[in-house]
Amino acid sequence: MKSLVLLAMLALSLLLDGCYTPLVEGAQEGYDAVRRGPLKADAASGTPVAQFDLGDTYCCRGGGPMDSVSIYDNEKATYWYCKAARQGYGPAQLRLANIYSGHPIHGLHIALRASALVGSAETDLGVALLWASVAANRGVDDAKALRDEITDRATGRERAKSAALIKDWRAAPCMWAEVFP
Repeated sequence: MKSLVLLAMLALSLLLDGCYTPLVEGAQEGYDAVRRGPLKADAASGTPVAQFDLGDTYCCRGGGPMDSVSIYDNEKATYWYCKAARQGYGPAQLRLANIYSGHPIHGLHIALRASALVGSAETDLGVALLWASVAANRGVDDAKALRDEITDRATGRERAKSAALIKDWRAAPCMWAEVFP
């Protein structure tokens, strides 16, 4: 256990040094690109877990200056998340809620997170609240907290939009181009 903690501390100190950030980001991008191949067939056949995992390999840009050089693609990510979410896959529903509430980046992605601090992610709190509510109703971990956070930030109009969409959530907008035409 001590060696694991020591290794984690060493890795963290290297990551915080700016010289290693591009190396780590590049390695993550390469890893995500390699994972896509095996996932595509399962995702195309309709397996929600594979669709979610494939979406993860594309996810996500956060609205900062690094977006122009990032291999990540919110349109492709939300395409696959949407397919899984509409089949009732809770983690995909939660991920859509995070993306549309302005928290698209997950995982290590240090450079993208830093870049997002200077920019701002596109948001649609009505759609985000819809997907957070659906995930919360399914008992997905962290969905209730996100739903409550979005509810506090949303306007009356955005809450009304969410309430109207939730009636037929399987047909609700979830792909990037549907939410931001």
